[in-house]
Amino acid sequence: MEHRCRGPWSYYLLIGRDEVGKRRQVTRSGFATKHAAQAALRDLLAREDAEIAELHRLTVSAYLKQWLDSKRKIRPTTRRGYESHVRLYLGPHLGRVMLAELRPHHLDAMYAALAKGTDRSPATVHRVHATLRSALNAALKRRLIPWNPALHVELPSAGRPETSVWTPEQLGHFLDEIVSHRLSALFHLVALAGLRRGEALGLRWVDVDLDTGTASITQQLLDTGAGLAFGPPKTRSGVRTVSLDVGTVQVLLRHAERQSAERRAWGDAWVDQGLVFTRENGNVLRPDYVSRLFLRLAASAALPRIRLHDLRHTSASLALAAGVPMKVVSDRLGHSSTSITADLYTHVVPAVSRDAADRIAAMVPRLTRPNARAMSSPSLASEPQLRAAGGTR
Repeated sequence: MEHRCRGPWSYYLLIGRDEVGKRRQVTRSGFATKHAAQAALRDLLAREDAEIAELHRLTVSAYLKQWLDSKRKIRPTTRRGYESHVRLYLGPHLGRVMLAELRPHHLDAMYAALAKGTDRSPATVHRVHATLRSALNAALKRRLIPWNPALHVELPSAGRPETSVWTPEQLGHFLDEIVSHRLSALFHLVALAGLRRGEALGLRWVDVDLDTGTASITQQLLDTGAGLAFGPPKTRSGVRTVSLDVGTVQVLLRHAERQSAERRAWGDAWVDQGLVFTRENGNVLRPDYVSRLFLRLAASAALPRIRLHDLRHTSASLALAAGVPMKVVSDRLGHSSTSITADLYTHVVPAVSRDAADRIAAMVPRLTRPNARAMSSPSLASEPQLRAAGGTR
Protein backbone atom coordinates (compact mmCIF):
# COMPACT_ATOMS: atom_id res chain seq x y z
CA MET A 1 0.00 0.00 0.00
CA GLU A 2 1.35 3.42 -0.93
CA HIS A 3 0.44 6.71 0.68
CA ARG A 4 1.33 10.38 0.36
CA CYS A 5 2.96 12.17 3.27
CA ARG A 6 4.31 15.63 3.41
CA GLY A 7 7.12 15.49 0.94
CA PRO A 8 8.15 12.37 -1.09
CA TRP A 9 5.98 9.32 -1.70
CA SER A 10 6.34 6.21 0.47
CA TYR A 11 4.81 2.77 0.88
CA TYR A 12 4.30 0.25 3.64
CA LEU A 13 3.64 -3.47 3.44
CA LEU A 14 2.14 -5.66 6.15
CA ILE A 15 4.15 -8.89 6.38
CA GLY A 16 2.25 -10.70 9.13
CA ARG A 17 2.33 -10.81 12.90
CA ASP A 18 4.96 -11.90 15.39
CA GLU A 19 4.54 -14.55 18.10
CA VAL A 20 2.66 -12.15 20.38
CA GLY A 21 0.30 -10.96 17.63
CA LYS A 22 1.97 -7.61 16.94
CA ARG A 23 1.79 -6.47 13.32
CA ARG A 24 5.03 -6.50 11.35
CA GLN A 25 5.47 -4.20 8.37
CA VAL A 26 8.07 -2.89 5.96
CA THR A 27 8.11 0.84 5.22
CA ARG A 28 10.08 2.68 2.51
CA SER A 29 10.01 6.37 1.72
CA GLY A 30 11.80 8.98 -0.38
CA PHE A 31 10.13 8.29 -3.76
CA ALA A 32 9.69 11.39 -5.91
CA THR A 33 6.45 10.25 -7.55
CA LYS A 34 3.54 7.90 -6.89
CA HIS A 35 4.56 5.87 -9.93
CA ALA A 36 8.04 5.31 -8.51
CA ALA A 37 6.60 4.18 -5.16
CA GLN A 38 4.22 1.77 -6.89
CA ALA A 39 7.03 0.33 -9.03
CA ALA A 40 9.20 -0.24 -5.95
CA LEU A 41 6.29 -1.86 -4.12
CA ARG A 42 5.60 -4.22 -7.05
CA ASP A 43 9.29 -5.16 -7.13
CA LEU A 44 9.22 -5.89 -3.38
CA LEU A 45 6.08 -8.01 -3.73
CA ALA A 46 7.67 -9.99 -6.56
CA ARG A 47 10.74 -10.68 -4.46
CA GLU A 48 8.56 -11.62 -1.50
CA ASP A 49 6.59 -14.07 -3.65
CA ALA A 50 9.81 -15.63 -4.93
CA GLU A 51 11.24 -15.93 -1.41
CA ILE A 52 7.99 -17.43 -0.09
CA ALA A 53 7.97 -19.98 -2.89
CA GLU A 54 11.59 -20.87 -2.19
CA LEU A 55 10.95 -20.99 1.55
CA HIS A 56 8.14 -23.51 1.16
CA ARG A 57 10.64 -25.80 -0.55
CA LEU A 58 13.29 -25.33 2.18
CA THR A 59 13.50 -28.15 4.71
CA VAL A 60 15.06 -27.82 8.15
CA SER A 61 17.88 -30.09 7.00
CA ALA A 62 18.64 -27.90 3.97
CA TYR A 63 18.50 -24.75 6.04
CA LEU A 64 20.83 -26.13 8.73
CA LYS A 65 23.37 -26.94 6.02
CA GLN A 66 23.14 -23.35 4.75
CA TRP A 67 23.50 -22.07 8.29
CA LEU A 68 26.60 -24.17 8.97
CA ASP A 69 28.18 -23.06 5.70
CA SER A 70 27.62 -19.41 6.66
CA LYS A 71 29.33 -19.78 10.06
CA ARG A 72 32.85 -18.61 9.26
CA LYS A 73 33.96 -16.94 12.49
CA ILE A 74 33.62 -19.80 14.95
CA ARG A 75 36.19 -22.01 16.63
CA PRO A 76 36.88 -25.42 15.03
CA THR A 77 35.68 -27.21 18.16
CA THR A 78 32.45 -25.17 18.13
CA ARG A 79 31.85 -26.06 14.49
CA ARG A 80 32.51 -29.69 15.30
CA GLY A 81 29.88 -29.56 18.04
CA TYR A 82 27.32 -27.90 15.75
CA GLU A 83 27.95 -30.47 13.01
CA SER A 84 27.61 -33.31 15.51
CA HIS A 85 24.27 -31.98 16.78
CA VAL A 86 22.93 -31.57 13.25
CA ARG A 87 24.11 -35.01 12.13
CA LEU A 88 23.09 -37.02 15.19
CA TYR A 89 19.96 -35.25 16.43
CA LEU A 90 18.51 -32.33 14.48
CA GLY A 91 18.77 -33.89 11.02
CA PRO A 92 17.24 -37.28 11.87
CA HIS A 93 14.37 -35.80 13.92
CA LEU A 94 13.57 -32.50 12.16
CA GLY A 95 15.35 -32.67 8.81
CA ARG A 96 12.26 -33.43 6.67
CA VAL A 97 10.08 -30.76 8.26
CA MET A 98 9.66 -27.61 6.16
CA LEU A 99 11.38 -24.71 7.88
CA ALA A 100 8.31 -22.48 7.47
CA GLU A 101 6.17 -25.14 9.15
CA LEU A 102 8.46 -25.87 12.12
CA ARG A 103 6.53 -25.50 15.38
CA PRO A 104 7.24 -26.10 19.10
CA HIS A 105 5.45 -29.45 19.04
CA HIS A 106 8.07 -30.74 16.57
CA LEU A 107 10.77 -29.81 19.08
CA ASP A 108 8.84 -31.30 21.98
CA ALA A 109 8.61 -34.61 20.13
CA MET A 110 12.34 -34.59 19.37
CA TYR A 111 13.37 -33.85 22.96
CA ALA A 112 10.99 -36.51 24.27
CA ALA A 113 12.63 -39.03 21.93
CA LEU A 114 16.12 -37.93 22.97
CA ALA A 115 15.21 -38.22 26.65
CA LYS A 116 14.45 -41.92 26.14
CA GLY A 117 18.02 -42.61 25.05
CA THR A 118 20.23 -43.88 27.86
CA ASP A 119 23.27 -42.02 26.49
CA ARG A 120 21.52 -38.65 26.16
CA SER A 121 21.54 -36.70 29.38
CA PRO A 122 19.48 -33.54 30.01
CA ALA A 123 22.71 -31.61 29.48
CA THR A 124 22.99 -33.07 25.96
CA VAL A 125 19.40 -32.01 25.23
CA HIS A 126 20.22 -28.47 26.39
CA ARG A 127 23.29 -28.29 24.15
CA VAL A 128 21.34 -29.55 21.12
CA HIS A 129 18.61 -27.02 21.88
CA ALA A 130 21.16 -24.21 22.09
CA THR A 131 22.45 -25.12 18.63
CA LEU A 132 18.93 -25.17 17.17
CA ARG A 133 17.99 -21.91 18.88
CA SER A 134 21.06 -20.20 17.42
CA ALA A 135 20.29 -21.51 13.93
CA LEU A 136 16.66 -20.38 14.12
CA ASN A 137 17.66 -16.95 15.42
CA ALA A 138 19.71 -16.57 12.26
CA ALA A 139 16.69 -17.65 10.19
CA LEU A 140 14.59 -15.05 11.99
CA LYS A 141 17.09 -12.29 11.19
CA ARG A 142 16.98 -13.34 7.54
CA ARG A 143 13.16 -13.22 7.66
CA LEU A 144 12.92 -16.89 6.72
CA ILE A 145 10.59 -17.46 9.68
CA PRO A 146 8.30 -14.98 11.49
CA TRP A 147 9.31 -16.16 14.98
CA ASN A 148 11.62 -18.65 16.67
CA PRO A 149 9.78 -21.79 17.86
CA ALA A 150 12.79 -22.80 19.98
CA LEU A 151 11.92 -19.99 22.39
CA HIS A 152 8.65 -21.66 23.33
CA VAL A 153 9.83 -25.11 24.44
CA GLU A 154 10.17 -26.40 27.98
CA LEU A 155 13.39 -28.37 28.46
CA PRO A 156 14.20 -31.03 31.07
CA SER A 157 16.12 -29.82 34.11
CA ALA A 158 19.85 -30.04 33.56
CA GLY A 159 21.57 -29.37 36.83
CA ARG A 160 25.34 -29.37 36.74
CA PRO A 161 26.55 -32.88 37.64
CA GLU A 162 29.02 -33.27 40.46
CA THR A 163 32.56 -34.11 39.47
CA SER A 164 34.92 -35.74 41.95
CA VAL A 165 38.35 -34.30 42.61
CA TRP A 166 41.26 -35.72 44.53
CA THR A 167 42.27 -34.78 48.05
CA PRO A 168 45.76 -33.34 48.60
CA GLU A 169 46.93 -36.77 49.81
CA GLN A 170 45.57 -38.52 46.73
CA LEU A 171 47.14 -35.99 44.38
CA GLY A 172 50.48 -36.30 46.16
CA HIS A 173 50.31 -40.09 45.91
CA PHE A 174 49.56 -39.89 42.18
CA LEU A 175 52.46 -37.54 41.44
CA ASP A 176 54.82 -39.76 43.45
CA GLU A 177 53.67 -42.87 41.59
CA ILE A 178 54.22 -41.41 38.10
CA VAL A 179 57.45 -39.51 38.80
CA SER A 180 59.46 -41.78 36.48
CA HIS A 181 57.00 -41.60 33.57
CA ARG A 182 58.17 -39.52 30.61
CA LEU A 183 55.00 -37.39 30.74
CA SER A 184 54.85 -36.97 34.52
CA ALA A 185 55.64 -33.26 34.11
CA LEU A 186 52.52 -32.82 31.96
CA PHE A 187 50.18 -34.11 34.65
CA HIS A 188 52.11 -32.24 37.33
CA LEU A 189 51.64 -28.96 35.44
CA VAL A 190 47.91 -29.53 34.91
CA ALA A 191 47.46 -30.35 38.61
CA LEU A 192 49.55 -27.53 40.06
CA ALA A 193 48.97 -24.75 37.50
CA GLY A 194 45.38 -25.63 36.57
CA LEU A 195 45.94 -25.67 32.81
CA ARG A 196 43.40 -27.05 30.37
CA ARG A 197 44.49 -30.16 28.48
CA GLY A 198 44.80 -28.30 25.17
CA GLU A 199 46.75 -25.47 26.80
CA ALA A 200 49.30 -27.90 28.25
CA LEU A 201 49.68 -29.72 24.93
CA GLY A 202 50.08 -26.42 23.07
CA LEU A 203 52.68 -25.02 25.49
CA ARG A 204 56.01 -24.12 23.85
CA TRP A 205 59.39 -23.73 25.50
CA VAL A 206 59.53 -20.10 24.32
CA ASP A 207 56.43 -19.51 26.47
CA VAL A 208 58.12 -20.87 29.61
CA ASP A 209 60.56 -18.81 31.69
CA LEU A 210 62.11 -21.12 34.25
CA ASP A 211 64.24 -18.31 35.66
CA THR A 212 61.22 -16.27 36.73
CA GLY A 213 58.96 -19.29 37.16
CA THR A 214 56.21 -18.36 34.70
CA ALA A 215 54.35 -19.97 31.80
CA SER A 216 52.58 -17.81 29.22
CA ILE A 217 49.44 -19.41 27.80
CA THR A 218 49.10 -18.17 24.22
CA GLN A 219 47.74 -21.16 22.30
CA GLN A 220 46.14 -24.57 22.68
CA LEU A 221 46.11 -27.80 20.73
CA LEU A 222 42.68 -28.60 19.24
CA ASP A 223 41.20 -31.74 17.75
CA THR A 224 39.03 -30.25 15.02
CA GLY A 225 37.66 -33.57 13.83
CA ALA A 226 39.55 -33.09 10.58
CA GLY A 227 42.91 -33.23 12.35
CA LEU A 228 44.96 -31.54 15.05
CA ALA A 229 45.52 -27.79 14.91
CA PHE A 230 46.81 -25.01 17.11
CA GLY A 231 44.48 -22.17 17.99
CA PRO A 232 44.01 -19.41 20.56
CA PRO A 233 42.95 -20.29 24.12
CA LYS A 234 39.30 -21.01 24.82
CA THR A 235 38.47 -17.43 25.79
CA ARG A 236 40.13 -14.03 25.54
CA SER A 237 40.96 -14.19 29.24
CA GLY A 238 42.57 -17.58 28.57
CA VAL A 239 45.61 -15.72 27.28
CA ARG A 240 47.48 -15.30 30.54
CA THR A 241 50.73 -15.79 32.43
CA VAL A 242 50.69 -18.39 35.19
CA SER A 243 53.20 -18.34 38.04
CA LEU A 244 54.92 -21.64 38.78
CA ASP A 245 56.03 -22.88 42.18
CA VAL A 246 59.65 -23.91 42.78
CA GLY A 247 58.79 -27.60 42.70
CA THR A 248 57.07 -27.31 39.31
CA VAL A 249 60.07 -25.44 37.90
CA GLN A 250 62.32 -28.31 39.00
CA VAL A 251 59.96 -30.84 37.41
CA LEU A 252 60.08 -28.93 34.11
CA LEU A 253 63.88 -28.70 34.25
CA ARG A 254 64.11 -32.50 34.60
CA HIS A 255 61.58 -32.88 31.78
CA ALA A 256 63.70 -30.64 29.53
CA GLU A 257 66.74 -32.83 30.19
CA ARG A 258 64.73 -35.96 29.34
CA GLN A 259 63.45 -34.36 26.14
CA SER A 260 66.98 -33.36 25.13
CA ALA A 261 68.09 -36.99 25.51
CA GLU A 262 65.20 -38.10 23.26
CA ARG A 263 66.14 -35.44 20.71
CA ARG A 264 69.71 -36.75 20.58
CA ALA A 265 68.51 -40.35 20.28
CA TRP A 266 66.26 -39.56 17.32
CA GLY A 267 68.81 -37.33 15.56
CA ASP A 268 67.61 -35.96 12.22
CA ALA A 269 64.29 -37.78 12.59
CA TRP A 270 63.33 -35.55 15.51
CA VAL A 271 60.35 -33.30 14.68
CA ASP A 272 61.15 -29.93 16.24
CA GLN A 273 57.98 -27.94 16.90
CA GLY A 274 59.23 -26.26 20.05
CA LEU A 275 56.60 -27.93 22.22
CA VAL A 276 57.15 -28.75 25.88
CA PHE A 277 55.21 -32.02 25.76
CA THR A 278 55.57 -34.29 22.74
CA ARG A 279 55.78 -37.87 21.59
CA GLU A 280 59.21 -39.52 21.72
CA ASN A 281 60.07 -38.22 18.23
CA GLY A 282 58.91 -34.64 18.90
CA ASN A 283 55.51 -34.95 17.23
CA VAL A 284 52.39 -33.55 18.89
CA LEU A 285 50.52 -35.66 21.42
CA ARG A 286 46.93 -36.55 20.62
CA PRO A 287 44.60 -35.13 23.30
CA ASP A 288 42.54 -38.32 23.51
CA TYR A 289 45.69 -40.40 24.02
CA VAL A 290 46.76 -38.18 26.92
CA SER A 291 43.34 -38.53 28.56
CA ARG A 292 43.43 -42.32 28.26
CA LEU A 293 46.98 -42.41 29.60
CA PHE A 294 45.91 -40.44 32.65
CA LEU A 295 43.12 -42.91 33.37
CA ARG A 296 45.55 -45.83 33.14
CA LEU A 297 48.11 -44.18 35.42
CA ALA A 298 45.43 -43.27 37.98
CA ALA A 299 44.12 -46.85 37.94
CA SER A 300 47.65 -48.21 38.41
CA ALA A 301 48.01 -45.94 41.44
CA ALA A 302 44.76 -47.41 42.86
CA LEU A 303 43.14 -43.97 42.99
CA PRO A 304 39.48 -43.01 42.50
CA ARG A 305 38.59 -42.59 38.83
CA ILE A 306 38.48 -38.95 37.71
CA ARG A 307 38.93 -37.31 34.32
CA LEU A 308 42.09 -35.53 33.26
CA HIS A 309 40.11 -32.29 33.30
CA ASP A 310 39.35 -32.97 36.95
CA LEU A 311 43.03 -32.37 37.74
CA ARG A 312 42.29 -28.75 36.79
CA HIS A 313 39.29 -28.83 39.15
CA THR A 314 41.53 -30.34 41.82
CA SER A 315 44.05 -27.52 41.42
CA ALA A 316 41.36 -24.84 41.79
CA SER A 317 39.71 -26.59 44.74
CA LEU A 318 42.98 -26.94 46.63
CA ALA A 319 43.90 -23.32 45.96
CA LEU A 320 40.61 -22.00 47.29
CA ALA A 321 40.70 -24.34 50.29
CA ALA A 322 44.21 -23.05 51.02
CA GLY A 323 42.87 -19.49 51.16
CA VAL A 324 44.13 -18.22 47.78
CA PRO A 325 41.92 -15.24 46.83
CA MET A 326 39.14 -15.99 44.35
CA LYS A 327 40.45 -13.39 41.87
CA VAL A 328 43.89 -14.99 41.83
CA VAL A 329 42.44 -18.46 41.26
CA SER A 330 40.16 -17.12 38.52
CA ASP A 331 43.09 -15.45 36.75
CA ARG A 332 45.22 -18.61 36.95
CA LEU A 333 42.42 -20.67 35.43
CA GLY A 334 41.77 -18.15 32.65
CA HIS A 335 38.14 -17.56 33.59
CA SER A 336 36.53 -14.41 32.22
CA SER A 337 35.10 -13.49 35.64
CA THR A 338 35.27 -14.59 39.26
CA SER A 339 31.56 -15.44 39.13
CA ILE A 340 32.40 -18.38 36.84
CA THR A 341 35.00 -19.59 39.32
CA ALA A 342 32.63 -19.19 42.25
CA ASP A 343 29.86 -21.01 40.40
CA LEU A 344 32.11 -23.96 39.57
CA TYR A 345 33.57 -24.27 43.06
CA THR A 346 30.64 -23.52 45.33
CA HIS A 347 31.66 -26.51 47.44
CA VAL A 348 34.84 -24.70 48.55
CA VAL A 349 33.55 -21.12 48.77
CA PRO A 350 31.65 -21.56 52.10
CA ALA A 351 34.75 -22.92 53.81
CA VAL A 352 36.85 -20.05 52.45
CA SER A 353 34.22 -17.54 53.57
CA ARG A 354 34.12 -19.02 57.09
CA ASP A 355 37.91 -18.87 57.29
CA ALA A 356 37.82 -15.20 56.21
CA ALA A 357 35.15 -14.46 58.83
CA ASP A 358 37.28 -16.06 61.54
CA ARG A 359 40.35 -14.09 60.46
CA ILE A 360 38.40 -10.81 60.53
CA ALA A 361 36.97 -11.54 63.96
CA ALA A 362 40.42 -12.45 65.29
CA MET A 363 41.67 -8.94 64.41
CA VAL A 364 39.23 -7.32 66.86
CA PRO A 365 40.58 -7.08 70.47
CA ARG A 366 38.08 -8.47 72.98
CA LEU A 367 38.20 -8.93 76.77
CA THR A 368 36.15 -12.10 76.38
CA ARG A 369 35.39 -14.20 73.33
CA PRO A 370 32.37 -16.44 72.60
CA ASN A 371 32.98 -20.13 73.15
CA ALA A 372 33.90 -21.36 69.68
CA ARG A 373 32.97 -24.95 70.55
CA ALA A 374 29.50 -23.94 71.71
CA MET A 375 28.92 -21.69 68.72
CA SER A 376 29.97 -24.16 66.03
CA SER A 377 27.58 -26.67 64.56
CA PRO A 378 28.63 -30.14 63.36
CA SER A 379 28.24 -29.04 59.74
CA LEU A 380 30.47 -26.00 60.23
CA ALA A 381 33.07 -27.85 62.24
CA SER A 382 33.51 -30.65 59.73
CA GLU A 383 36.25 -30.52 57.13
CA PRO A 384 35.08 -29.32 53.69
CA GLN A 385 34.79 -32.13 51.18
CA LEU A 386 36.73 -31.52 47.99
CA ARG A 387 33.98 -32.21 45.49
CA ALA A 388 33.64 -29.91 42.53
CA ALA A 389 30.59 -28.95 40.53
CA GLY A 390 30.80 -30.37 37.04
CA GLY A 391 31.73 -28.38 33.96
CA THR A 392 34.59 -27.88 31.50
CA ARG A 393 35.62 -24.35 32.20
